[in-house]
Amino acid sequence: MECVFGLVGNGFAVVVADTSAVHSILVHKSNEDKIMVLDSHKLIAASGESGDRVQFTEYIQKNVALYQFRNGIPLTTAAAANFTRGELATALRKNPYFVNILLAGYDKETGPSLYYIDYIATLHKVEKGAFGYGSYFSLAMMDRHYHSGMTVEEAIDLVDKCIMEIRSRLVVAPPNFVIKIVDKEGAREYAWRESVKDAAVA
Repeated sequence: MECVFGLVGNGFAVVVADTSAVHSILVHKSNEDKIMVLDSHKLIAASGESGDRVQFTEYIQKNVALYQFRNGIPLTTAAAANFTRGELATALRKNPYFVNILLAGYDKETGPSLYYIDYIATLHKVEKGAFGYGSYFSLAMMDRHYHSGMTVEEAIDLVDKCIMEIRSRLVVAPPNFVIKIVDKEGAREYAWRESVKDAAVA
C-alpha cells in the first residue's frame, strides 16, 4: 500500500511519500511522515516495515551527523548513499532490514541527485524512482511526462498527476501525501496533499 517516489529537476530534487501507518487491514494513522531530513541538504524517504523504517533511517541520520561532528565536513550525497547501502548490505547477512530508500540531496559541486536503494542493498543513481504499489502508476506517469531540467512548478505538477493517478487507480490507495524538496537553499517540507484528516481523540 505504500507509495514513495521522487525525481530530479533543474537545481533541485523532490521526494514524495504517503503518510499512512498501516498494519494488516488496519490504518493506525494518516499523518506519518516517512521522509526524514538527513542533514541540511539531504532527504531520505523510506518504505517498508514500520519498525525497520524508523530504526534504520534514524540510525543513518545519527551516523551522518556523527561523521560531520568528527570530521568537520558533511558527507556528500553520494557518500551518504554508499554508507547507507553498506549498512544495508552488512545487515542483510545478519539481521536484515526490510526497508527501501530514496535518498535525495544537493551538493555545491555536483548539484541535485537521487539514489535508489532497495532492501537487498542495490544502489543506483537515478533521475526518477519509486517504491511500493504506487510505483506502478507513478513510474508510468513519470515515464510519460518527465524530462530533464524540469522547473519546480513542472515537477510539482507531475507529482500531483502521480498522486491523482494513484488515488484513482490503486484499490488500496493511501489518502495523504507529503512532498519535500532539496535544493541549494536546503532540505525542507514543500507541501501536503491531504484528502483525509486524522480525527482528534476526544
